[in-house]
Amino acid sequence: MKNLDTLLQLSLKAGKEAAKILLEYKNKNEIWVKDDNSPVGLADIKSNEAISEILASSDIAICSEENILSYETRQNLEYFWLIDPLDGTKSYAKNDKEYCVLIALIHKNRPILSLIVDVENDAYYYAHTHTKVYKNDNLLNISDEAYKKVQNIALYSKNHDNNEEFFIQNKLEGIKVSSALKFVYLLEAKAGIYPRFGGPKAWDIAAGDFLIIQNGGIMQDFDQKLLDYNTKDLSLPSFIGFAKKEYKLKGF
Repeated sequence: MKNLDTLLQLSLKAGKEAAKILLEYKNKNEIWVKDDNSPVGLADIKSNEAISEILASSDIAICSEENILSYETRQNLEYFWLIDPLDGTKSYAKNDKEYCVLIALIHKNRPILSLIVDVENDAYYYAHTHTKVYKNDNLLNISDEAYKKVQNIALYSKNHDNNEEFFIQNKLEGIKVSSALKFVYLLEAKAGIYPRFGGPKAWDIAAGDFLIIQNGGIMQDFDQKLLDYNTKDLSLPSFIGFAKKEYKLKGF
């Protein structure tokens, strides 16, 4: 087993450097479209370079949205870093505040350490297998009552399809949030449920998945299975997350 304390500190160092770069490039970002029709900008590239340079000292392979490791390589790795150097490129390009940096360490096919950086709010959410979830330098400390109050508040996506029928059937109140900051809403008891219907990639979700489970929540597909973060094309099925196990919907 790797030294997770050391690797967590390394990921924090990388996340802090990435945050600096993203704030610096906000007014000088150039955007273009990749082969898969998703947007990418200079800020994504610069953030990716900074994170990769810092994580390289761990001697663990890095798979990033901007530099994807082939399945042929990944299938033989026991560990690899999975990063999204700028999640929420569209929000970032609009000078919106709903974007973040995502870093996860994958062991075989599941995250064992992760970090979400809420750049605009200078907030760092992180943990590894043997710790609770931290926000900045302190344990995340939210009351059970706060999670109970939001158990029927669900997160809508701003940029992806939402299943309106699911919200209606389950009598859910919806709030719209961009990027993986949805996981921060679950952690901070601003919402209780995150259903996602199709389309996510592993680097969008791994960091949040780990933190939600580590904080006593649930992340699973609609067959109630854990998500696999080392599939051939790094695509994920539809899934649902709950801030706390105690307040999940019936049937899950």
